[in-house]
Amino acid sequence: MTTSVPVRTYYDTHITAKLRDFVEGNERVERAWLTIDRWAPANPKRILEVGCGIGHSCWRMTRRWAEAEVVGLDISRRSLEIARKLFNSSRLSFVEGPLVKGKLAGKFDLIVLMDVYEHIAVGDRPALHEALSELLDDGCRTVLSFPTPRHQAWLRQYHPDQIQPVDEDISIDMISALAGDTGTQVLLYQEVGVWHEGDYAHAVVGKYERWRAVTRSRPPTGGIRRIRKLLLGGAEPLVPPRSQRLALVRQRLGPEYYPDSHI
Repeated sequence: MTTSVPVRTYYDTHITAKLRDFVEGNERVERAWLTIDRWAPANPKRILEVGCGIGHSCWRMTRRWAEAEVVGLDISRRSLEIARKLFNSSRLSFVEGPLVKGKLAGKFDLIVLMDVYEHIAVGDRPALHEALSELLDDGCRTVLSFPTPRHQAWLRQYHPDQIQPVDEDISIDMISALAGDTGTQVLLYQEVGVWHEGDYAHAVVGKYERWRAVTRSRPPTGGIRRIRKLLLGGAEPLVPPRSQRLALVRQRLGPEYYPDSHI
């Protein structure tokens, strides 16, 4: 699987938007995080995020699972330069390039593709599936989030500027094909509402190692503000307040990366 120069350049030039998502928050990311947290193994030891961008979800995972080693992979060299400066940690490393067989060593028990799978060209998916297959530990869960085909159609009609160089429609049949190619099963396929009803979907593929008891609990109410309140609670919150996130960016990257105009 190869990545063209225009595609790499596209992601290299969208650093400000990624920093804004980290500092200001992004509902799409928060909704995906709830699915990741729910479906992750109880105590993952090695986690891989494919398409990690500037690494803020990787950083959150190191905070959520204190013993986990987290690896972030991305094709954007510029994004990874920012990630290494911003989220330096002994348990967090970043690797440049597309995911192909032999790229990474060892097994992972949680793999995350957050808004990534739709940006993999159809012809490149077999190579991606082959690479994923060799990285899956027993009981590994692979969590994906992606826009639904109806949301993609809406973007193409009303906001074509938001369509990326590679932006495929992802159906449940394609998720089933991913599961088949990786020797896993579809454990979850669910549409969620982020900005519009059913604009995104979450999927989880993995193996049934054993039956897991269902935990009956009331889901968070009050929308994304309630979710953020839950994440911000506790002695050491997974997501520090905006002021601390902004201070981290300016301390480690410099004020020019996030000027006052963004406040």
